Amino acid sequence: MFYLFYLLFACKETIEPNGVWEITVTGTGSDNPCVDSTEGFEKTYEYALYFDGSFVEIKVDGESFATGEQRDGCSLEYTSGVYFEESDNGIFRWQIEGEAEVEGAAGGCDAVPDHLDWFGTETLKVVSSENESIEEGCTYNMDVQGTVVY
Repeated sequence: MFYLFYLLFACKETIEPNGVWEITVTGTGSDNPCVDSTEGFEKTYEYALYFDGSFVEIKVDGESFATGEQRDGCSLEYTSGVYFEESDNGIFRWQIEGEAEVEGAAGGCDAVPDHLDWFGTETLKVVSSENESIEEGCTYNMDVQGTVVY
């Protein structure tokens, strides 16, 4: 029995990310807002990127967040899964679409400001709603900026 446990443990492969960034997400408003005010939202996360050719997976704080593609070496486009929310006013589903200019520890991306390594936007969009107070199609825009950890 111990030998079987040892084999299972020894064969478990941990895939390391191609890079990790500390990202601050800041609410910036919307032309078609979901809420009265988006001011004041700011939170910091750890984004880890996993590349397979031009395909990319992003994990946030260790959890799968989005998939997308890398274009032109430094540009990323990505889309999260659809999230389900339920409240007293009904259910709604939302999704995040993002685009960013990203550079790793080696640098080399001219579109990224000098003091940053990740520079982009994410838009939360309500894809369906049965919630009386949240309209389908409303959006919430966010700036995403950060620096490389490794």
